[in-house]
Amino acid sequence: MKLSITDSIELQPLAVTDSLNIFNLVESSRPLLGKYLYWVDGVRDELSANKYIEERTNSGLPGSRWFKIIFDTQVCGVFGIKSISAGSGIAEVGYWLSHAVHGNGIIVNIIAQLSSFLLEKTDAKIMEFRCLENNISSIRVAKKSGAEFVYLIPNYINTGNENQDLHIYQLQL
Repeated sequence: MKLSITDSIELQPLAVTDSLNIFNLVESSRPLLGKYLYWVDGVRDELSANKYIEERTNSGLPGSRWFKIIFDTQVCGVFGIKSISAGSGIAEVGYWLSHAVHGNGIIVNIIAQLSSFLLEKTDAKIMEFRCLENNISSIRVAKKSGAEFVYLIPNYINTGNENQDLHIYQLQL
């Protein structure tokens, strides 16, 4: 399933055939992505990028859907509905972009369109963002999308020799 977001932004299903593109994007943005995403160190070549994709697209989690992000006809990142909880209706989302396309409102536009998709096609009632406390860009996306801070998980992960809390934001759909 392909989702047209704007004239220049599109979501297409993520597939193992995207491994080389994904590896190249991770490689070009490794220092920035590695600050906040635990899996970046494990993507070191096309084969490990393939594993990254397979782990996501075959997660078996309810409602899970993963997309490559196309901006101006080029793959520039990944967007995922990680899961949708049947009981609570919470759809957890995750995303990352190549540093080359930051500042274009790509994720905020995707979130705006995805809200109506989730309401129409799933049982989701809430979109959830999980952001490390120092990931200011991701927190900004959640807030710009209308999500509100609901709680934090203290000392969630150690990155760069620093413990970081995980901030949870939720957007009512």
